[in-house]
Amino acid sequence: MNIRKIALLFFAAVIAFGVLPNSSHGKIVVGLSSVNVAFLPVYVTEDRGFFKAEGLDVLLVLFNAGATNLQALIGGDVQIMGSAFVETVGGRAAGVDVTNFWGICNLMPFQLYSQPGFKSMKEARGKRFAISRFGSLTDFLTRATLRHFGLDAKDVTILQIGSTPARFAALSAKGVDASIVWFPVTEIAKSQGYNKLLDLKEIFPEWPYETFAAKQSWLNKEKDQVTKFLRAYQRGVKYTLENKTDSVRIMKKYVKIDPAYAPAGYDEYRGSFPLNGQIAEKTIPAVIEQEFESGRLQKKVTVEDMVDRSFMKALGK
Repeated sequence: MNIRKIALLFFAAVIAFGVLPNSSHGKIVVGLSSVNVAFLPVYVTEDRGFFKAEGLDVLLVLFNAGATNLQALIGGDVQIMGSAFVETVGGRAAGVDVTNFWGICNLMPFQLYSQPGFKSMKEARGKRFAISRFGSLTDFLTRATLRHFGLDAKDVTILQIGSTPARFAALSAKGVDASIVWFPVTEIAKSQGYNKLLDLKEIFPEWPYETFAAKQSWLNKEKDQVTKFLRAYQRGVKYTLENKTDSVRIMKKYVKIDPAYAPAGYDEYRGSFPLNGQIAEKTIPAVIEQEFESGRLQKKVTVEDMVDRSFMKALGK
């Protein structure tokens, strides 16, 4: 994506969600790679005014794909990105000092749903799989699923469709044969007779789903600001864990989830929000290895390259 398109997307998001921030002290632009329940504590922190209580002016900018969020971070329009861990590996692949410094959600929420007649991954050759964007989490997970079943991406057609609702719409219109989706679309797909090919927990029982990430150079420079940000965020996590009714209200406000599904969404995700910022690191070496083997990562990196644990050590207690 060229710089002009990135800028247009960024300013469109700013128009939708707030005024353009300036560079004065205390202002932090946080890009979120999608609108979903995994970011519930972020929405709660904003809604309850915990960022303001720390003297911060935080602007949440919502993107429809992690790859776009990453480009905004690289370009300096976003200081912190809330995104899938896989997408930060893409940043390292681009030569940027992107590092993950706090866990938001440790959960594998995705399931692979297909057309009713597509019953098994044994039938996958020649099929069309929908993802959000190349380089995104859905792209990685689709390729990982194919590898798990002894297939290569060349054996299928992978199409960039967009967000989960857009991918499910493509599935409903028979424009694709299968797509990875998450709650509550998983419930809708099941109720409408689509076939669940796979719960990705079978491949990745532990998963660093969403994290806060930033350039290491920015983290080093703005340590005090980051500490205030995380202190506010911890208040938001604690409030989320202890106040289901209000958290469900906030979920409806920010995620625009069907009220009928909101309480179940809270219950499904509640246990995945780490108060201490811990990132589920066990799977990370496998992620790095697959990205290296695919050629998207030219040089191998380590978990230590990708994770800054200093804030977890300082605040996680």
